[in-house]
Amino acid sequence: MRKLAVFDIDGTLFRWQLYHELVFEIKSRGHFSEQEAEALDQAFVAWQGKFTSWHDYEFLVMETITRHLTEIAPKALEEAASHVVERSGHKIYGYTAKLLKKLQTEGYYCLALSASQQEIAEKFADKYSFDDCVAAVYEREGDNYTGNHSRVVHGHKRELLEAYLADHKEIGLTLDDSVAVGDSASDISMLEMVDRPIAFNPSSELLEAAMKHGWKVVVERKNIAYELEGADGHFVLARTDQF
Repeated sequence: MRKLAVFDIDGTLFRWQLYHELVFEIKSRGHFSEQEAEALDQAFVAWQGKFTSWHDYEFLVMETITRHLTEIAPKALEEAASHVVERSGHKIYGYTAKLLKKLQTEGYYCLALSASQQEIAEKFADKYSFDDCVAAVYEREGDNYTGNHSRVVHGHKRELLEAYLADHKEIGLTLDDSVAVGDSASDISMLEMVDRPIAFNPSSELLEAAMKHGWKVVVERKNIAYELEGADGHFVLARTDQF
């Protein structure tokens, strides 16, 4: 049996959002109008300056790409995804990159489970030698996108992971001593499935869940990772890791 390790990608291994990088690359290639491109740029600056919420900024990003999806050839999206990974794929967190290499050395089956699009998440996962990648899938009809999703990952990580285990019994995966790492509320259901859950740079919702369940919390700042452990809502600094 092979032990399983599951990694969220955006904000967990990759220092930003693959999906957002992809949309902005598509923007730079002229697939959006000048007004739409300017609106995206202004929304990004407003979010950085804390003048608008992450939710509002992300909604605009998703709404813009969805509106134009049927006009973008899958090949063009693939090319944009390749360019993003070539340009920005090195922007990773030290703690999770080190953990991934350690688990790979120990023989773990490493699965990337990402809410970003399969076209870009898979290329990023290949760069870091994941065994497999499950990500969001745009529905296709022939050589075109329909504008719909055939697989949504956000909010469905537990059921997707359960389905993956059921569909890949020939690999002999086990949840004994399994590991999962995530950074947001959407990762909670995935973390609940494994023996060694890690909340990495957690959102407030994930931190609350980690405190409730006594999960390990890791906060990376500059070149140091601070590992916090505890129970009953009380955490202490267990160790630090420098890289």
